[in-house]
Amino acid sequence: MTLQRRYRLEANGQIYDETHQCVVSSGTINEQDIEVPHLHPHVVTLDISTKEKIDQVKARVFYSYHCWSRKLDSGQPGEIQIQDDGGRPRIIDLPRLQQSQSLRKMIENLGDIKIYVTKSERNYGCYRAKQSDWTQAYTADFTIKPERRKFDNIRCQFSLRVESAYTRGQPEKGGSKTSLRPVIAKAREGKVVKYRKP
Repeated sequence: MTLQRRYRLEANGQIYDETHQCVVSSGTINEQDIEVPHLHPHVVTLDISTKEKIDQVKARVFYSYHCWSRKLDSGQPGEIQIQDDGGRPRIIDLPRLQQSQSLRKMIENLGDIKIYVTKSERNYGCYRAKQSDWTQAYTADFTIKPERRKFDNIRCQFSLRVESAYTRGQPEKGGSKTSLRPVIAKAREGKVVKYRKP
């Protein structure tokens, strides 16, 4: 089932109301009322096959508004505030929004990129370094949990929530390396891969 959104956020950072004509320039909007066309929920096939066995699973993927917003600083009056239920207000971050254009492809290729366990053991990070000096990387934090349901008439075994995504220092130094196969194996048990101090 698709939720009807009252606002649409375009790649240039402009928010349009339900008429799709008027640009909204101030006020507070609930994040659930905003549609971001390139970050629609979708189904991804995750391939964890080995030479001996074909193993593919399907996950329903959805994206948090933290993928395209940042914390509200007190010195920024007049901007549109994005609010969730009970959280602190945030504002649109144009660099994050523009970088998120590549986020869906990144998630679709989880088997080919680096994954690490965060120190909290609550979620995973995945990243792809794009800077020439290799000190910065576009990084997405995600959780994956068992969830047997249909989405868009496709039977899924997991839900994968992308909690945030932005460019930050190369995470290898603070993260515990893993890969997609053990991530899925633990998710099947309702667990996460344990963090190991590097």
